[in-house]
Amino acid sequence: MPEARVVLDKISYNAAISACEKGGQWQLALTLLSLMPEAKVVPNEITYSAAISACEKSGQWQVALKLLSLMPQARVVPNEITYNAAISACEKGGQWQVALNLLSLVPEARVVPNEITYNAAISACSKGGQWQLALNLLSLMPEARVMPDEITYNAAISACERSQQLELGLQILWESKERVDSLSVAYFPWALARLSVHDPDIISAAFDEVALKLSASQLAPQELAIIAWAFGMLGMNNPTFSNALFIQAVPQLQSFTMGDLLKLAWGSAASGVDVELFMAIQNEVTARLEQVDLHHFSELSRNAFLQDTLGLLWASNFAGCCSNNLLASARLVIRQAGAIMDRARGPSSLPACQSMGELPCTEADPWQPDGKPQTILDLPDRLAIFKPPGWEVHGQDTELQLSSFLQATLGKHFAIVHDEEHQCGFLHRLDLPSSGLVLAAKTYEAYYDLKVQLNAGEIARDYVILCHGWVRPCLKDIMAKVYWRGLLPTIAGDQGKPSWTRLKVTAHAWHRSTALSLVAVRIATGRRHQIRSHFSHVGHPTVCDGKYTAEATFQSDQDFCARNFLHRYRLAFKDLAGKDHEVMMPVPADLVISLQRVTARDSQSAETIRDWVIGSSLRSWQDYTPLILDFGRDKQTRSKKGGQ
Repeated sequence: MPEARVVLDKISYNAAISACEKGGQWQLALTLLSLMPEAKVVPNEITYSAAISACEKSGQWQVALKLLSLMPQARVVPNEITYNAAISACEKGGQWQVALNLLSLVPEARVVPNEITYNAAISACSKGGQWQLALNLLSLMPEARVMPDEITYNAAISACERSQQLELGLQILWESKERVDSLSVAYFPWALARLSVHDPDIISAAFDEVALKLSASQLAPQELAIIAWAFGMLGMNNPTFSNALFIQAVPQLQSFTMGDLLKLAWGSAASGVDVELFMAIQNEVTARLEQVDLHHFSELSRNAFLQDTLGLLWASNFAGCCSNNLLASARLVIRQAGAIMDRARGPSSLPACQSMGELPCTEADPWQPDGKPQTILDLPDRLAIFKPPGWEVHGQDTELQLSSFLQATLGKHFAIVHDEEHQCGFLHRLDLPSSGLVLAAKTYEAYYDLKVQLNAGEIARDYVILCHGWVRPCLKDIMAKVYWRGLLPTIAGDQGKPSWTRLKVTAHAWHRSTALSLVAVRIATGRRHQIRSHFSHVGHPTVCDGKYTAEATFQSDQDFCARNFLHRYRLAFKDLAGKDHEVMMPVPADLVISLQRVTARDSQSAETIRDWVIGSSLRSWQDYTPLILDFGRDKQTRSKKGGQ
């Protein structure tokens, strides 16, 4: 503009800062704000509101509050838009106390709060697990002459769901139907899914209403996406409804955001695959991936794009129709994103002594299960670690942190192992009482390369478990959905996130009067407590599991097993060059002792149990032979054991 001899004024700067806000470029917004005094342009409340909003959208809540505090100094009076942006910044940063403090300052500043002000504060309380405060704010709105809208009730219901106050959430849902004149078509299905409503009449009525509106009018992409997501979460499988959704969604796929495409694909994968819809979604995503330039993304928007792309890969793989074009494009873009992070974040260079081959590592000792973790395979940019029982991969439940072991092992050579937002480089978790192999990345590029493999089903995760009862050898798959809240047990059934556990019954045994099965397991999805909840769901909970068995059963199991009998014995994955790697770890000593205390039911079971005890014949899950029952011998055995 100066070259064109156009004078820069307040409107020019406000428009440019607003553009930066919408593009997530908060640093550029602040740079423009700092240049205004030199240009002899005085910022106003619109300028500061746009700059604070830019910080809010990028998760920079501290910077947003700093700008708000500088406004009196600049003789600019904050208005409701300014306060709304600042409170929203606190909400996104998980700072519910600061958000409430700002809300209390609004009347003092002679600013009238509106529904946006309250919505941001309620949402902040929701994300902070403060459901009582959230509902208290909701109840105060009529006194402040502010009417709650759909967004208000969304935030209040989310607060109830996060805090397991489901009945209260339902009451708020019914209240919202009475108080809000115009609710979106997606609102009610979304709320039912969030609150895990199981009443078939309520669910059916809700989707009948949605089907009617689908046939009568064209819905926006965001609504279609949320409806598809709710459809999958609630376990609905209605071809007529799916077809109506397909007819509306496909012609406007180009208008869907990546996040909305993910919800649409995920809902389809969870409720019954529509191959045509999946192919259309994948073609759209592939086209976007081929044109994307991640260098122009802010860090926040880039991370969101990566997560959406990985989610779409997962949904396509789960549906069994992941196209080669989508996988190739996603792999290229996601690896590039990792490489950008490596260059930006450093230090992440490899020590000079490391070659591109496998590196020396600690020899695994299965006879010391309570010792320190051990590095089983060490490659230049990724490694496999043995996690002993009692260690946590990454969290706050115990002082024994696998992330601390990794940081001590690698030092400061690799930035990602100190990055909690990227799980300190770990690709997956393993429950605290369980043992087994865990994959970790040393670089962001390796991390995202492995993430692609994980979401595309290219990483094999094989386990051995001992569970209650004699599992029928014909049982090959458990495909129950799961959901969980907070620290409560994971619930398996017909609602929640799609989950798939594959199994091979390799041996039957007993301990005293307790029937047991030794089962080789491969997970096709990796949900929280998936194996434990799935086996409990089919009536065969894992041995010594205090979370998914009755207390009496748990106490009885401790007579012969010291901890939950679940061990991840094998991982198979590829390196950056595409070379296959396989890592195996025998059953640790404490579980071996438990196996030595059980009695095999038949000769095949005896041989299999012996193999696991001595650590021989470890192999891929798919190479195990399921137990073949001799029904004549089985009848005699049952007779001797009193018909067990």
